[in-house]
Amino acid sequence: MISETRKQAIRDQLQALGLALGVHLLMLAVLVLGSWNWQPFERELPPVQVTLVDQGPVAEQRQAEDAEREAREQRQEQQRQERQRQEEAERQRQQEEQERQEQERRQAEEEARRQQEIERRERELEAERQAEARARREEQRRLAEEERQREEQERLAELAELRAQREAAERQREEQERRLAEIAERREAQEAEQRAQEEAERLRLQDEQAQADARRATLREEYIITIRTLVTRNWNRPPTTRPGVECTVRVFQIPGGEIIAAEIVQPCNADQATRRSIVAAVNRVGELPYRGYESVFNREIEFVFRFDG
Repeated sequence: MISETRKQAIRDQLQALGLALGVHLLMLAVLVLGSWNWQPFERELPPVQVTLVDQGPVAEQRQAEDAEREAREQRQEQQRQERQRQEEAERQRQQEEQERQEQERRQAEEEARRQQEIERRERELEAERQAEARARREEQRRLAEEERQREEQERLAELAELRAQREAAERQREEQERRLAEIAERREAQEAEQRAQEEAERLRLQDEQAQADARRATLREEYIITIRTLVTRNWNRPPTTRPGVECTVRVFQIPGGEIIAAEIVQPCNADQATRRSIVAAVNRVGELPYRGYESVFNREIEFVFRFDG
């Protein structure tokens, strides 16, 4: 947009140009009027009889009329020049007005284009932000799925290890029974056979007790691992939790597995927020496994909650 100073300079130049043009026109008019050959109007008169009289007053009147006519023509010429100056000034004003309107139109168009460009860029930035947000959400879902699969694989590995331990105990029991059978067959004497049977019975009872204790210990370990897995799966990690957390959790339940209370006991190296989140995870589980674990059921059960990062 043209500044007010620039507009004023243009107007001053136009006014100076108009004044110079007016001065030149006025000088030209003076030269023309000064060089004009004023001849009194003469007309051929019909022959008349002339009587000599005094012509002095008539000549003076004619000169006065000529002077008045010359002054009138000068005034008319000045008026015509003044009208020309006014018309030229009006044309100049109209031209300036048209230029100003054209400049404002161009500026309005440029402003509209600039605004459209700003809006287009804002739309592009918004689309980029939405795309980045979608990518972040997708990455979070992918990481969560990988974490779930890893936990599932760890649980399956623990169960497989427990099954392997039970199978090893079963093979050991079978081996002991085979040895006892061979001992019994080698007994020839009834007394020796009786002692062997008594020994075999004692060993059988001892083995059964050991197997029962092993099965109970294995089943209890499997039960604890199952509880720990359920609690870990329902745990929402607070921002303040650091890797290496180990806390002993005591759970109170009733027959059927329904949890009625939970608390953190020592040892526990977690902060208060992490402790509260672990208790909340236990409560979200709501009900612990019961069917198949009746033999190891206890109203109060403790397990170690770990987070390694």
